[in-house]
Amino acid sequence: MAEQEEDVASEEKAGSKKKLLIIVGGAVLLLIMTFAGLYFSGFFDEEKISETAELSESDSTESAEQAGESEAGETIYHDMTPPFMVNFSEGRIKILKIAISVMAKGDEVIDAVKKHDPLIRNNILMMLSAQNPEMLKTTDSKEALQASIKEEINKVLAERKVSSKVEDVFFTDLVMQ
Repeated sequence: MAEQEEDVASEEKAGSKKKLLIIVGGAVLLLIMTFAGLYFSGFFDEEKISETAELSESDSTESAEQAGESEAGETIYHDMTPPFMVNFSEGRIKILKIAISVMAKGDEVIDAVKKHDPLIRNNILMMLSAQNPEMLKTTDSKEALQASIKEEINKVLAERKVSSKVEDVFFTDLVMQ
């Protein structure tokens, strides 16, 4: 009886050793196959490595040049978040919500808009609350409102001695309820 128990225990040890050997052997085989695949695909070639380095250097040079262009006069958009929301007491339309994006040439104007955001937002909210909500239903009145907002932003920037102006104002969301 004792011999049977010893035989069973030795068979279990041999079985677990075989499983471990199969797992380790499979992992080593997988590693060898991976490196062989990379080698034959040319991953370790010196020419490709040097070409990749040259391409990344030229890409970084181009991106630096583009960054210089964006400061000089590239069109940049800035979302004025959160959206503007105004309540009206009279009429069928009670709430006006407008999300605005401004377009400018260069970073100077966008930086100035960000810097003076509280003043610009205040002036725009005052302008919006003075509007007749029934008049804002037409496309022409919405375009006139866009022009007024653009003038107001440029007025604030001029008062703050910013040399450039906002090129255009866009409504990216407009809800009237």
